[in-house]
Amino acid sequence: MKWVLISLLVFSAAVGAGVYFIQGAGKGEGIEVDWRLLNQMDYITKHAPTEIQQLEGQRIKIPGFMVPLEDDQRKVTEFLLVPTPQACIHVPPPPPNQMVYVRMKKGTDPIPGLPIWVYGKFKVSTVRSQYGEVSFEMEGDIIEDYR
Repeated sequence: MKWVLISLLVFSAAVGAGVYFIQGAGKGEGIEVDWRLLNQMDYITKHAPTEIQQLEGQRIKIPGFMVPLEDDQRKVTEFLLVPTPQACIHVPPPPPNQMVYVRMKKGTDPIPGLPIWVYGKFKVSTVRSQYGEVSFEMEGDIIEDYR
């Protein structure tokens, strides 16, 4: 009986984690992450639920809008990814659990106001930006138009 319960728990955990494994279309692939999941991060206590902790170090893809952090508008290497075009960096900025600090491996063209997919390695980490604290960061390697 004990082994049946353990097997059931392991199976349930695998199914739950598998919900986030979705192949990306186009050039990249990764675990598709939804902003509703990231919203579950308690940015005051910095406690991340298990589903977010399981993403640590994983390659993910997440949709959003780019807020460049650099003045050079030719190539962007650092930006904030936010869930809506209205979530710009004006006062007040979005809460920390609704921003991802992205550092691209190579510079990319700025894409203001248009939805994008960002692919890269995910990390739960409080990062201070010029616009306040951010709860997550990514080492980005691919950006695609959102389709």
